[in-house]
Amino acid sequence: MDFNIFLLPAALFPAMPLMLISFGNRYSSMSSLIRKIHDELIDSDESKKTKSAVSYMRQIGILRKRLMLNRATQTLGALGFFINLVAMYSAFVNLDWFDVTFTIGMSTFGLSILLFIIEIQLATRALDMHLEDLEEL
Repeated sequence: MDFNIFLLPAALFPAMPLMLISFGNRYSSMSSLIRKIHDELIDSDESKKTKSAVSYMRQIGILRKRLMLNRATQTLGALGFFINLVAMYSAFVNLDWFDVTFTIGMSTFGLSILLFIIEIQLATRALDMHLEDLEEL
């Protein structure tokens, strides 16, 4: 058995869970932000609600996009990790479809990273909106 075939998926194996942890942390911070905005809107008086409604609506729109991207990022990352396991198994038992599974796993994880980059851009835009609100004060 040629153990060099294990090197490709084995080299990626430690990186994938770390990326999934990073994706999960972004989800946690996003969910706390959504809860904070929700509490501020529910607890604020009417004059504050109308003043900041436009700002909150812009933030909510961006948060919805980020939430969708985060869900896709985590799903594709986990799927890529699983397919990487299948590729390692197929190499171990000498199945002919190692190349296909490894390529699909790499593509899936690569797409996950691409969506992660897009989500970071949206997060930066949302932080810019917060800074604009502070500058107005």
